[in-house]
Amino acid sequence: MIDKKGKLFGKVNIIDVVIVSAVIVLVAWFAWAKFGRDLRNEVAAREQPIEYTVVITGIRGTTADAVKTGDRMFEFKTGALIGTVKSVSTEPQELVILGGGVAVRMDDPKRVDAFVTLQGTARVSEDVVTVNGVEIRVGASVGLKSKYVQAQGNVMSMELPEDEPR
Repeated sequence: MIDKKGKLFGKVNIIDVVIVSAVIVLVAWFAWAKFGRDLRNEVAAREQPIEYTVVITGIRGTTADAVKTGDRMFEFKTGALIGTVKSVSTEPQELVILGGGVAVRMDDPKRVDAFVTLQGTARVSEDVVTVNGVEIRVGASVGLKSKYVQAQGNVMSMELPEDEPR
């Protein structure tokens, strides 16, 4: 392996190998000491519980009745778990847009607005809140899917432990 000239496999000087290895170890150790521990703590600190409410407008009452407390909800495009249902409430009204952009709330016995409150674990950064990779923002559209229900809704409010309700 090492020839008479002190070269490894006849091509590389053994002293050069030792020096390069030592430099690599020192750089790796410095990077871990400087960034590794802080990065682990920062990621752990950013994961926190979240509670948010999604409003599903104009759905049939039977669809709203199929959403039960304790159900696990998934985002229907990605299949990612986005929370567990904490509560469900309904209002027997629907927003109707008339000509000229006028919005009117009207009773419709066949349709309800469902307010689904979900609990999950969010990753919070400076510019985004995500639950299993799904962005959660007030006003954003989110597709909900459980074992028995699939519906499209909008995030109405969200609450993080260290924040005020939004």
